[in-house]
Amino acid sequence: MKSKTTLGGINVSVDAIASMTGAIVCECFGVVGMASRKFLKDGWAVLLRQENYSKGVEVKQTKDGLELDIYVIIAYGVKITEVVSEIQKRVKYQVSKTLEIEIAAINVFVQGVKVID
Repeated sequence: MKSKTTLGGINVSVDAIASMTGAIVCECFGVVGMASRKFLKDGWAVLLRQENYSKGVEVKQTKDGLELDIYVIIAYGVKITEVVSEIQKRVKYQVSKTLEIEIAAINVFVQGVKVID
């Protein structure tokens, strides 16, 4: 993502946006962690570590703004619709506030449910 200011240009990489989004998502209640977006290829949902959060987020730039596809694993026993709604609200607020970029869509894909001990 590129923008210009009076002092010069600013370039933000797609990986930086994806990592930031992953960190925001993992702070949400009910989220166990990020899952690989290559779920169909791998055949099962794998929890990603903090350094790999960008593999659980796909960032696309459209004419309306950023479109984010987020792949998560949710804790067993929580209301999935509430967790997904919270993820969408937090990500939209924090990413648009931090980067001053319009968010066109936030798509959340629940890749699995995990029982927490």
